[in-house]
Amino acid sequence: MAIGDRHQKKDVEAALKRAEQAGLKVTHKKNGHTWGLVICCPCNSSHRVDCTPRNTGNAANRIDQFTERHRTCA
Repeated sequence: MAIGDRHQKKDVEAALKRAEQAGLKVTHKKNGHTWGLVICCPCNSSHRVDCTPRNTGNAANRIDQFTERHRTCA
């Protein structure tokens, strides 16, 4: 991710950094309510990241769960 591609919520940004460190690809392309995607390239699975999640803790947990499920693929 580039410097200007940071998520505005600290919890979600931290989860996105953990996903990148695990080898997943994080793309930032703002489209409506979608901030971007977390993509597992080997299995072509993705997880949508919202711009303004209702609960930032839950959004971060969902990103972490996706990361854990796809850690072996990356």
